[in-house]
Amino acid sequence: MPATIRSQVATWGLAAIAGVASLGTVAGPASASDDSAPASSAAQAPQSSGHPKSAVEYADRLITAYGIGDAVVVDQLATKNVVAALAEHNDGHANRWHRTSADSGKGYIWVSYTNLDTHDVMNLTVRNAIAADKGGDAVREVEFVS
Repeated sequence: MPATIRSQVATWGLAAIAGVASLGTVAGPASASDDSAPASSAAQAPQSSGHPKSAVEYADRLITAYGIGDAVVVDQLATKNVVAALAEHNDGHANRWHRTSADSGKGYIWVSYTNLDTHDVMNLTVRNAIAADKGGDAVREVEFVS
């Protein structure tokens, strides 16, 4: 094999290895966590596109309150329609939701959670400005996907 072809093959080989290696940094960690991992392990947050941190934390507080059955906090954080939908969907697996993604645009953030038992997906729509001001009813919509 001539030297120029060997050089090009080596260059393409290195480029392919670098491309495969970069997939891990671009794609990020797996979205859902493995429950068998010890609680002390350093878990990475799901990937997002630069969403407002306070709105995601707001949604997480709602899901935590929903999971432990804290109706007072759920009422404070979500609209009446969302509260009713959460109550209707409560099937004994409410504390097994794991955030899988978050994205934002036009003053809202959309946060998705997956139930680790049922694999249902819950999508929340949060109003950024209300969540940032720690106001009530920032969670405006909920959608369940089975």
